[in-house]
Amino acid sequence: MTSEVQVKGQKLTGGAKFAVEMGPLAVFMISYFFGGRLVSLAGSLTGHEWCLREGSEMYLAVAAFMPSFALAFAYSVWKEKRIAPMLLVSGVIIGVLGTLTLVLHNKTFFYMKPTIVYALFAALLYAGLRTERNFLRTLFDGALHMPDDAWRILTIRYSLFFAALAVANEIAWRWLTAGCPPEPALPVSASGGWAWLLTECGIEQVAKCAGEANWVKIKVFGFTAVSLVFTAVQAPFIAKHMPEEHGPEDKGTGEDGSKDDKPGA
Repeated sequence: MTSEVQVKGQKLTGGAKFAVEMGPLAVFMISYFFGGRLVSLAGSLTGHEWCLREGSEMYLAVAAFMPSFALAFAYSVWKEKRIAPMLLVSGVIIGVLGTLTLVLHNKTFFYMKPTIVYALFAALLYAGLRTERNFLRTLFDGALHMPDDAWRILTIRYSLFFAALAVANEIAWRWLTAGCPPEPALPVSASGGWAWLLTECGIEQVAKCAGEANWVKIKVFGFTAVSLVFTAVQAPFIAKHMPEEHGPEDKGTGEDGSKDDKPGA
């Protein structure tokens, strides 16, 4: 019995699941909003004078986010002995778009990352319904037991919700970053190969784009809060269609077909 459990793995506890899902986002936020201080501190500890190039906060955050997500993904696979579908889809998209962002030095790829993730989730849920496969039920991994009709309604709701988030992200990043100044060509500096990230301290730089910072806040806090609220709103519907704790076998039925409501011994 013990060996069987070890082979199948264990489900993540609440704290571990929270760390896997939110840990990489925390790394992203810290790197974005405190990256300048962290770079200067790292330079001081190594005997260098390092300053973060203005406007490269996103690149630093993406560079820190990708390995942290990889670690969270690896821990999830190691602990559960399986690959969580949502983590896999997110991981592939993050890997591709994050790499393009850094290699091509173009933030647009990462701005569109939530759009692609949400749109793909919406499309997969809808396609599953069309092919009589309910991916949402698979995602819950047996945690909920509801009739097929209830699963269908819940899947349609989540599909529309993800589609709405995809549209919202496209509107948000395009509107908020519309007034951002174009990025200048990478300067030749003492930072050498790190010129995409570091610059000489004290030189005049391009002003930071406030709209980008606002988009980051919406992406991390706004979409997360909306998702939690949407899930909470579905709770009454789920509770309504969940089987009762005491099934029919727990209640006696008389010869006339009436139920015996007496509590069991």
